Amino acid sequence: MIDFHSHILPHLDDGPPDWEESLQMARIAVEDSISAMVCTPHLSPVFPDNNRSVVMAAVEQFRIRLQEAAIPLQVYPGTELAIDSDLPEKILANEVLTVNDNHSVALIEMPVDSIDHNIGRFFWNVQSSGVDIVLAHPERNLFLMKNQSMLVEWIQRGVMVQITASAVAGRMGPRIKDFCISLLERQMVHLVASDSHGPHRRRPVLSGARDVVESITGKEEAHKIFCENPQQLVLGIVPDLAPPVALRKTSFLRRMLFR
Repeated sequence: MIDFHSHILPHLDDGPPDWEESLQMARIAVEDSISAMVCTPHLSPVFPDNNRSVVMAAVEQFRIRLQEAAIPLQVYPGTELAIDSDLPEKILANEVLTVNDNHSVALIEMPVDSIDHNIGRFFWNVQSSGVDIVLAHPERNLFLMKNQSMLVEWIQRGVMVQITASAVAGRMGPRIKDFCISLLERQMVHLVASDSHGPHRRRPVLSGARDVVESITGKEEAHKIFCENPQQLVLGIVPDLAPPVALRKTSFLRRMLFR
């Protein structure tokens, strides 16, 4: 499996405080059958210094440390980009990192407690600059829970959706898990990632979430979500994705079984 969204680099954001903990996270990931991770520290008003050169240097140092520790994990550079009206210009100017520095795919952070009224225009501006969008953890947004049609519209316009493994596994509460199940049933999930921040807090594991996803989508689609889609996006290739299906209510019994 490929973990498309992780905060495994130390010192840069709210992830691990040192290289020792980063290596501990890497070992946990490998034990969980993760072969590669995209390192995506925050670039936001809270963490404004994670520009392209800073993250690239940290990833290169991490690769050396992984090799010295004999940990068979491949790592790619990236950033989790906060919504910013100047972001398309910054991407074109090579100031911020796209996924694997491919200038093709950007991981955009979805706010948890709000939705900017200009977010549709922002998505369009990023796409118009030649960059496709992967939207990080929209399942946590309370507004989208009640307004799934908005997320459907974004997907129809080419935005891809990444949800969090711990949310799928139920560790963020039953309401968020129900939302994840609904999104999976409607073919509105294109990636599941750990969004890991440490060896104990939101750990870098995907296998438990994969079991849940397989029970909903089947093994073939789960393989795409955990393996094929992230691999293609790392290479700058947009996968061939099925369109969302019509909303239908999940039975009470089904929800309780998944819980």
